[in-house]
Amino acid sequence: MNTATAASFDEILQEALRLSQANDGPTAIKLFQEALAINPQSAATYCLLAAEYITLGQVAESEAAYANALMLAPEFHLARFQMGLLQFTSARVPVALLTWQPLLALSDENALKLFVMGFAHIARDDFEVAINYFERGIKVNADIPPLNTDIQRVIAEIKGLQDKSALTAADQANATSTIAPTADGSNEDEDANVHFLLSNYQQHEPLH
Repeated sequence: MNTATAASFDEILQEALRLSQANDGPTAIKLFQEALAINPQSAATYCLLAAEYITLGQVAESEAAYANALMLAPEFHLARFQMGLLQFTSARVPVALLTWQPLLALSDENALKLFVMGFAHIARDDFEVAINYFERGIKVNADIPPLNTDIQRVIAEIKGLQDKSALTAADQANATSTIAPTADGSNEDEDANVHFLLSNYQQHEPLH
């Protein structure tokens, strides 16, 4: 880009960000698209576009934008994490785990890797282990504070479901009646609640 084109790109991008913060998603999306028409090699702009799409519930468009970001910048770890999270919360857990696989090569103290490990253990219904990974990730994540807020929300929801399950079990024990476990010893209702929580987490909260 020449100097004039670069200035135009920056101005459009700044206006798109302003509109995004003002909750004018449709107009922000149009401006992000205009910016990409000027600089189609901007992986960061594709990532911003993806985040804007998800605030409007446009899952397919968001995933496509994240995919474009990763095609341009395969080492864009945050875009990879967000794309996997979008897939995970859209009930496509195996696809999410495949998307996240390169993040497992990061340092053991990398926040994104720790968050991925947390979600991987949720997929196995290992909720205590998942919470441990999430809490470790929050401690080391100083670069993306909004992501910590999202993960803390997931932890709170899981703990709330665990507390509810414990109270239900106690009530059932007092009534000398229990819900039969599944073949692997898990409680189907609890598992369904957790997976429902995570699928709706994406729908009600923007992914940062």
